[in-house]
Amino acid sequence: MSSSDEVIRYIIRETVARASALLKARRDAAPTDSIDAANPVIVTETLAAFLVRAVVLDPRNDFRPDRELGRDEVDRLIQLCVERITVKNNPVMETVKMQVYFDTNFPAQADFLHKEKQSHINACAPLLRDICEVKVKAIAVYEALYRKIVSYLLLRSHVGGPTDMRVVREATAGLESVFPQSELSTFISLSRQEKEAQLNGLAQLVTGIRLFNKQLGKGGEGVDDLPELCARELAKLTDSLKVLTTDTEDRIQTYTAVAEYADTSSNPHLGELSLSRLRSALVFRREFLIYLDALQEQTVRSQTTLSTLTSRFNDTVRDLKVTCRAKTAVPVDQVYPQFILLANLWQNYMDELFLLAFRQGVVHTIQQHARSFQVEISSTLLTLSQPYRREIEKEILPESQVIAKATDLMVALAVKGIKGIEIIHPGNTTQYYRLPVEYGGFCAHTLIKREGLVVPGDKNLGLVKYKDKLYAFSSEEAVREFSKLPERYVDGVLESARRSPDLVQMLHLYPYFPTVEALEHAKSFTRQRLLGHMQLVTEIGTQVDTHVVDTYIDPNYEWNEWELRRRALMLVNLRKKQTHSTQTNGSHFRRENETQHYPPKPNHTQTMRSSSTSTPKTTTYMTGLRHPSQKAGDEHTPRFNVVDLTVDLDGLPAPYGGGGFGSRMTAERAAAAGVGRVIQAGGGVDKAV
Repeated sequence: MSSSDEVIRYIIRETVARASALLKARRDAAPTDSIDAANPVIVTETLAAFLVRAVVLDPRNDFRPDRELGRDEVDRLIQLCVERITVKNNPVMETVKMQVYFDTNFPAQADFLHKEKQSHINACAPLLRDICEVKVKAIAVYEALYRKIVSYLLLRSHVGGPTDMRVVREATAGLESVFPQSELSTFISLSRQEKEAQLNGLAQLVTGIRLFNKQLGKGGEGVDDLPELCARELAKLTDSLKVLTTDTEDRIQTYTAVAEYADTSSNPHLGELSLSRLRSALVFRREFLIYLDALQEQTVRSQTTLSTLTSRFNDTVRDLKVTCRAKTAVPVDQVYPQFILLANLWQNYMDELFLLAFRQGVVHTIQQHARSFQVEISSTLLTLSQPYRREIEKEILPESQVIAKATDLMVALAVKGIKGIEIIHPGNTTQYYRLPVEYGGFCAHTLIKREGLVVPGDKNLGLVKYKDKLYAFSSEEAVREFSKLPERYVDGVLESARRSPDLVQMLHLYPYFPTVEALEHAKSFTRQRLLGHMQLVTEIGTQVDTHVVDTYIDPNYEWNEWELRRRALMLVNLRKKQTHSTQTNGSHFRRENETQHYPPKPNHTQTMRSSSTSTPKTTTYMTGLRHPSQKAGDEHTPRFNVVDLTVDLDGLPAPYGGGGFGSRMTAERAAAAGVGRVIQAGGGVDKAV
């Protein structure tokens, strides 16, 4: 960390220490019924950092943010911050304190709930450690361990006091029904993680059993009626918010009417009333009303949540009654999940009760800031300003009238030759009333011309678009004046925020100043983070309506014509196939495979036709084997001979003989005559047979 950053942290710590000491001394010296004693202010580092930033950026204090602070300047900065934190009856500082408190605590409701649950778990940790460390298996140890398990279940579920003997007996009976003492030996053998998981599950089961017994009227000792408590706290918070909202709206109308009367009257009878103080009080009331609306929205959500919880809880109890009716033994797989569901729903009731109490604390704290200053308005001034009372926000007109007014305003600007300004209305955009508007929807022209008076813009006139940002104005004259010199008003709003730090959060000047959330989560208060010297970026945007119609993606769409052709060929080929399937031992339990089918390509080759050679096949036949042998001198006695029956492949017989050696005969003549070559046993050709 650089030396400059160390100086910043020293300034913040020293501011917190001095301001806290001064407020404590003032609170101790004040009477018990005074505002100082009833409304103690806790000075946090976030509040100190916010004030340091505000003092440094205020040009009236003559600090140079781009220059290192000297020792005298550091002391003067700390003194100015301490004076602003400890000042009394100042609407500007009360607005800043309320903004820092609300923006730090209200968005972090889930974090506070998580911390509450974690602290409860940490409170049960020593007892859980004692249970998990038991390793000895003995009857005396079992009894002590079982008592500790019952105590842990009561502490973990937070339903009933662990010191109430009626609660302990009922929890012990419920535990015996799902986890008898005979199972402790198995429990001791488990690992630490398994023990913890089983204990948490037992806590849910025992809690569900006790809740069900309470619904049956047979138990439920020490179980509070959380649905009734939540409904009571919700009604109390709703009534309180309604009263505060009505009172705040009346004050806003009164302050605005007095300011209108003072600006329009040539000789207003203001008495001791300061207009600057009145405008600062109006800023506080506007911010206060915004916070009340946010709390009211959370209250409506809580009402819906409690209604859903009550319906589910009653349905679960009814199902359990039906399941357990006239049965001595019920399967655990039917009732255990319902018992656990009852316990979870009861935990949700406790969460909602904590959130309701938390929101009541927020309302009480911001109400204390509202009581920390007073704006006295005489009855005469109230009577004179009565004709100037208006509604807080103008009624929304039909879209046709809004379009007509915006069109007339566009024509008026075009006649004067003003460029770079565009009027947005429901006719040329969608979601008109949900578009993000700069400065929280307040009129920048009124803020500058009337020295810090916050008046909401009128969307019935249309929205002014300048450099991709939308602005709302309270009148057509304000639109015309802004269109002439828009940069003058944009710079003027930033200058007003530097002089009055309560406008930073009010006008949503987050891109120009570090927010309370950024200061709250900052690990180190560097000079750049504290003073808002961030890296310069360029903002761009387009006025194009995206996703007007729900998108539809066709998974079968294909843009490639060759892919379409391949699919067509495949479908044509599949039409000629027959679908069949068999289940055999070889295919049983085998995974399925998919293949892509590609039709075979027709292939042709231009080659010569193959043919065989004209080689005759030699065929012989042996004759004279069945006749008995004769004397060698008898010519008419048959003898053993081998006949050659070779025929050419062209189908024509080729007997050698009859017409001489080598002469040919037709196939019919050769077959009829049985012509062939006679080969004697001794070799050589004898004659034709």
